[in-house]
Amino acid sequence: MRQRLIIAAIVVGVLVLIGVVIWTLLNVLGSHPAAGGSPSPTTSASQGPLPRDEAAKNFQAGECFADFNPNNATAKAVACNTPHSAQLVAVFNYGADDSFPGTKALGEKGREVCHGATLNAAAANYQLLQQNVYPSSSSWDRGDRRVDCFIVVDSGNTIKDDVLKK
Repeated sequence: MRQRLIIAAIVVGVLVLIGVVIWTLLNVLGSHPAAGGSPSPTTSASQGPLPRDEAAKNFQAGECFADFNPNNATAKAVACNTPHSAQLVAVFNYGADDSFPGTKALGEKGREVCHGATLNAAAANYQLLQQNVYPSSSSWDRGDRRVDCFIVVDSGNTIKDDVLKK
C-alpha cells in the first residue's frame, strides 16, 4: 500500500511538472509578439491632455493605458513614460460590409496583427504579453469591426516606457 502511494505521488508530481513546462512554453512561444515585422501605425493627433478616460472605440495605436482591463468599455490613457500596464501597438479594421468571420478567424487575425507590430529596445526590459481584443458576433452586428493588439504585463502598472518602435 505504501509503495502504491509513493508511485502515485511520483506520477502526480511528474504530471504537474509536465503541465508547468507546457504552460511555460505556451506563454513564451505564443504570447510574445515577434520582434520584427512591418511598422505599426503610430498615434495620430492628440485627443486631449493626459491622463484621460477614453472609450475603447477611440483607442489609437501607440497609446498607453494604466490599470488596463480589455473587458472595459473605457480605459485610462496615460503618457507612455509614466507607469502603465498596456500599450496598443497595432490595429486592424475590417470593412463595414464584411460579414462576421467567426471567433477563430478573429483570433488568428489578432495574432497576425500583433506579429506585424515592431517593438523597440525598451521592450526587452519587461516581461510583455500579447493581448488581442476583437468583436463578438453581437458587437459586430452593432458595427464593431476592430481588432486590437495590446502589449501588456500580467500585473500592475510596471511599464514605464513606450515600447512601440516608431
